[in-house]
Amino acid sequence: MKTIAKTKQAFRNFHRDERGLEALQIVMILGIAAVVLLFVKAKWPSVKDWADTLINSVTSFTEGS
Repeated sequence: MKTIAKTKQAFRNFHRDERGLEALQIVMILGIAAVVLLFVKAKWPSVKDWADTLINSVTSFTEGS
């Protein structure tokens, strides 16, 4: 029974410990950015076509049209 109490306390201490949290958050943000970049690279032709269409629609806009 004492072992279970020690284990629970160890988990509580681990959960409350915030040291290194900023570094973990930075690593997670970089990981998400990497996944987004890989997606864009894999789908580059369709992303480029979409961006070109969007840019053309904005630059060819005239007031009153």
